[in-house]
Amino acid sequence: MNRFTLRKQLKRRWRRWKRTLWMVAAICAVTILAYRGLSISAAVERLLTTDFGEAVNVMGPVKQDQRSAHEIQVIVEQLETGADQLIRVVLQTKYICGVETEQLGRMDIPQLKMLLAQHPEWEAKVTSSDTLHLNQSVDDLSPVCKQEAYISIDATGHLNLYEGKPAEENVIRTFFQLDVDTLESSLPEGVLEQLQEGIRIQDKDEYDSVISTFSDFAVDETHHLLRNGG
Repeated sequence: MNRFTLRKQLKRRWRRWKRTLWMVAAICAVTILAYRGLSISAAVERLLTTDFGEAVNVMGPVKQDQRSAHEIQVIVEQLETGADQLIRVVLQTKYICGVETEQLGRMDIPQLKMLLAQHPEWEAKVTSSDTLHLNQSVDDLSPVCKQEAYISIDATGHLNLYEGKPAEENVIRTFFQLDVDTLESSLPEGVLEQLQEGIRIQDKDEYDSVISTFSDFAVDETHHLLRNGG
């Protein structure tokens, strides 16, 4: 058996061991919850039906900068619920383009405290006595925007981000106003027409590239080029 084959076998064994360890830990956790009479939320159930990598994506790893126990307790006390009452948890993700809302299901207080501890980067807001809204920001385009986003220029010369084709006029965000004459004379022929029709944006790299390119032609309220310091 050569060294390469041995290394491949060791890697396969290690992956099996990790999955086994994860399942043992999950089963132990569920057993403890069941013994205490606690219900299992939909989020926890999802953990038990996914592999190790997917489970990390569902709940996420524990962050180094944790919420303090006091901060978590303050949030929980705002709910004004009994210890055995389930809390509806909603996660809203704000992207640079697009917003998504996910129902994480109903959780009891111990599960809720664990979630808040795992994700200190999520902003928590109590919206009713039995509902907690969580908000996170992601520096990327949402899955929907990756399918439908365009950057284009409107009739007033403003560079906009659109959901869907620019002709539908569904503006998500306005960036800045452009010096159209300078843009047309500086860039290759056809670029302005392409911009007017809409430039399809499929990922953050394309998004950043288009914004960076046209920012050279941004003007202030007095129509002076910003790149020249006004």
